[in-house]
Amino acid sequence: MSVQVVSAAAAAAAKVPEVELKDLSPSEAEPQLGLSAAAVGAMVPPAGGGDPEAPAPAAERPPAPGPGSGPAAAAAAAAALSPAAGKVPQASAMKRSDPHHQHQRHRDGGEALVSPDGTVTEAPRTVKKIQFADQKQEFNKRPTKIGRRSLSRSISQSSTDSYSSAASYTDSSDDETSPRDKQQKNSKGSSDFCVKNIKQAEFGRREIEIAEQEMPALMALRKRAQGEKPLAGAKIVGCTHITAQTAVLMETLGALGAQCRWAACNIYSTLNEVAAALAESGFPVFAWKGESEDDFWWCIDRCVNVEGWQPNMILDDGGDLTHWIYKKYPNMFKKIKGIVEESVTGVHRLYQLSKAGKLCVPAMNVNDSVTKQKFDNLYCCRESILDGLKRTTDMMFGGKQVVVCGYGEVGKGCCAALKAMGSIVYVTEIDPICALQACMDGFRLVKLNEVIRQVDIVITCTGNKNVVTREHLDRMKNSCIVCNMGHSNTEIDVASLRTPELTWERVRSQVDHVIWPDGKRIVLLAEGRLLNLSCSTVPTFVLSITATTQALALIELYNAPEGRYKQDVYLLPKKMDEYVASLHLPTFDAHLTELTDEQAKYLGLNKNGPFKPNYYR
Repeated sequence: MSVQVVSAAAAAAAKVPEVELKDLSPSEAEPQLGLSAAAVGAMVPPAGGGDPEAPAPAAERPPAPGPGSGPAAAAAAAAALSPAAGKVPQASAMKRSDPHHQHQRHRDGGEALVSPDGTVTEAPRTVKKIQFADQKQEFNKRPTKIGRRSLSRSISQSSTDSYSSAASYTDSSDDETSPRDKQQKNSKGSSDFCVKNIKQAEFGRREIEIAEQEMPALMALRKRAQGEKPLAGAKIVGCTHITAQTAVLMETLGALGAQCRWAACNIYSTLNEVAAALAESGFPVFAWKGESEDDFWWCIDRCVNVEGWQPNMILDDGGDLTHWIYKKYPNMFKKIKGIVEESVTGVHRLYQLSKAGKLCVPAMNVNDSVTKQKFDNLYCCRESILDGLKRTTDMMFGGKQVVVCGYGEVGKGCCAALKAMGSIVYVTEIDPICALQACMDGFRLVKLNEVIRQVDIVITCTGNKNVVTREHLDRMKNSCIVCNMGHSNTEIDVASLRTPELTWERVRSQVDHVIWPDGKRIVLLAEGRLLNLSCSTVPTFVLSITATTQALALIELYNAPEGRYKQDVYLLPKKMDEYVASLHLPTFDAHLTELTDEQAKYLGLNKNGPFKPNYYR
């Protein structure tokens, strides 16, 4: 948005019509910009809360009578404020100079107009104000949209809205009715889905088509295996981020013969238009951006608990779907052939079940596969950390002091990106091996308490809980930015900030100010949830690698003969990792060197691989 000031000479040259400023009422001379939260969200680029009902916009001020304002001026002012004049732009205030008047500075600091006959008239003073009417309400005073919304998963309604991330076409004109209360059908007459707005399907289809261009391996897999239908008869229930990349995966699984039902693993990461496109294509999808706690589990239950349909495969991201089936429908595991899990949080839960002897089906640990760890976790986060921070805070990274908690693959990616942008990066770590890597990479290893008062940004990526506690939050400097790059929202103790003495102030989509009684404030992003998928987007090509790995893991578990996999957690065979990588090489016009027979014999390897042992990570 720009405000252009036109000089008197330029106005005269452009033959601007004369404007008699002394006839303007104060309400016309002092334009105000009152933007609702929806309008602010529409201007701000925004991907597991509920949509807060936007407070009513501030009432427009009636025009106050001013000196020299006659009936004609009053009528003009009334017309300007009438509904019929709603198309008049309010975004900029442009003062036009009359070429027949000369401006003089009034002795009390105001402006005077000198007409050709010598009459001096004081011009009304223009006070430029920009007010964001919705933003002054305190967090605990915001109304909720519907009575049944729970606040335990996303207790703050200050960061939730109906917008997806930057690529979203969700319109600010959408009504605030919960998707659960809507009756929607796709063009085929099916209503077995629940999305924000089925009418957005066309926009979502375009995004899916764009994603397909950056996901060569999945498209190749779709072509190679489509005739064989290796997933014929598979009934897959999934709980992942619902993005354009996930849509390509789902449609690939469908092309390979599987039936799919899907829910979102994060209440902020769903792209509403993509969910609509999937629903229009016939996929039962239950997800929308800004779900509440109750909505989140309701969507998962709608995927699982359906008459005449029972899943035999699980694709999970975070373990919530697996947990829900164990808790509510344990008998379903009698027909489930396996679980594919892609997050460190979900894998940790699977290992706990296995250790306790409660894991009753084989599970594939995709998170620790080479193609996930060394590509998705590292390269994806290396690019998306900057994207998420830029879109939410507009900050400059050069010279900023940043502490990154955790130096696993995600932490390595975050640190590399921030260091390249000129930030001063500190690292905290519990593992001496990762700690040594951080030191060798040129980062200073510290305890969080040692730098918490001086850093400008705190980023968590450990997969643990309470990494940043209320004590840390109390000691942070004013305007410190706090965010999480791990899957779960447990790393930052956001619950400790829900106290009466602290004020929550909505700034923009997924951005909250938490204000202390002394005026200090921190900037909390996505309420401590996954930053990149909640606040921005992620590189499609990297997700192609992960999605292809997931698809192959599903094919392997579904088609494995009985007895190959026991009730335990397995890593994907290295041969599959290498196959996934090879499918992506043609994109770069890359040419692999082949071993000679003599070289292969010397190394004790097969010429066609695998080239690494199964324990290699």
